[in-house]
Amino acid sequence: MRLLQLIIFMALAPFFMLSHAESSNPVLARVNGVDITENEVKHFISKQVKSIPAQVALQEMINVELLAQAARNENLMKDETLQLEIKRTTSALIASHYLQEHLRKLEISEQALKQRYEKEYLNKPQNVEYNANHILVKSETEAQDIIKQLQGGAEFAELAKSLSIGPSGKDGGALGWFKSTDMVAPFSQATMKLKAGEYSTEPVKTQFGWHVIFLNDIRTIEPEPFEAVKKQLSTAIAAESISNKLKVLRDKAFIKLK
Repeated sequence: MRLLQLIIFMALAPFFMLSHAESSNPVLARVNGVDITENEVKHFISKQVKSIPAQVALQEMINVELLAQAARNENLMKDETLQLEIKRTTSALIASHYLQEHLRKLEISEQALKQRYEKEYLNKPQNVEYNANHILVKSETEAQDIIKQLQGGAEFAELAKSLSIGPSGKDGGALGWFKSTDMVAPFSQATMKLKAGEYSTEPVKTQFGWHVIFLNDIRTIEPEPFEAVKKQLSTAIAAESISNKLKVLRDKAFIKLK
């Protein structure tokens, strides 16, 4: 992995190296006329998963420089696959550096984080859970007939046990607690219109069939505290900023697909 990282780094050396004439960046080695500076070695070390001594890093850089020079001398730089890898790797590294600079300049205020928290975590449907039973049948006519039986005083759970074709039928149609986002939209929308103790007076159609829903109870779930999700919120804002930046760049660019 170090070898690959170093090859990538040296392909982009002009973007990272400071002037060799600067006294703050002394040359540590010269390999057939190619300088390896202190800043290059420090940068290489910073990219390692585990810290390594400077002398070890320098020796690895010398080895790779020797291999790279040998490849050039033997005309291996003309290899099409290598050229493609250099081109794409170079572009990816430059793009990554550009985005890092963009994020470094991005200022995310406490107010912006709190606004995002309110949007993402407060007053959202996922903060409410519903406990319901349902009866699933194949046709609207069957569902309407079940509603008539309920209006006549029939027990919902007993009808579910005898008539529902859903897997929860044997349990009286019990679905337990769920969020609106856990169910398909028509089912959730119908459930949210009910009050605890009410059943749907109109059949509810989904891709599974026709439902009659009985809402047992509703409860509110406390959202995660602001401090616990602060980092996650910051990441989301940063991701949006990158997305917006890309949109601006795309809008300005002339892109022709062939």
